[in-house]
Amino acid sequence: MSKIIFNADDLGWSRGVNQGILKAYRYGVVNSSSWIVTTPYFDETIKLIQENQLANIGIHINLTEGKPLLKNHTTIVDEKGSFIRNLHTLEHIDMKEVYDEIEAQIEKALATGVSINHMDTHHHIHATSKFRKVFISFSNRYQLPLRKINNTVINPIKVLKFYLDTKQAKYYTSHFSADFFASEATSQNLIQILQKNKGRNIEIMCHPGFTDEENGDYDLEREKELAILTSPEMLTFISK
Repeated sequence: MSKIIFNADDLGWSRGVNQGILKAYRYGVVNSSSWIVTTPYFDETIKLIQENQLANIGIHINLTEGKPLLKNHTTIVDEKGSFIRNLHTLEHIDMKEVYDEIEAQIEKALATGVSINHMDTHHHIHATSKFRKVFISFSNRYQLPLRKINNTVINPIKVLKFYLDTKQAKYYTSHFSADFFASEATSQNLIQILQKNKGRNIEIMCHPGFTDEENGDYDLEREKELAILTSPEMLTFISK
């Protein structure tokens, strides 16, 4: 059975992102989102979700940007106490810190009473060879289907390792596309993605939002995505 999931990442990142995602739900094609719980907008986001009855909320685990929930980490943060962006490339980290932080973020979301029905990660860290088994374990433990991990390797040994690492995975959708992003976030490209995946059960990642000084580098692009995701052209194409 085909199903198109437009998942808006970074719910909770900023007020601009929250309001943009809300608009994309109300007036666009977005029908799912992933909540990042490590920001100052946690309580505001709970209210947004509940008052607007936003559906298909996932937990967007963050290990790569900003501050962690737990303050006792030493190997997964820098000297300022912020996450290390390329954490998956470090050789010597305490995996207990990783496990504890993931658990804390999931439990914080679940404790709100908001219905959480899937799991993914900031900067796709769950798809890295270092962490994919960790996230699959948490996904199964909490019965939260994980964002599909696509195999991108061709080396036979690495292909076998990928298979062994992911054979227990339960995924949110059978296919996933991250191709609607940055310079590729165009109406033409999005339509091509949809045409290429016609008949598939697919999640398409997106990042709608309004500009906000807290958005960081990916700021103006969020408004560009929002305009496309709420455009009459896209709504008409999806309804066909």
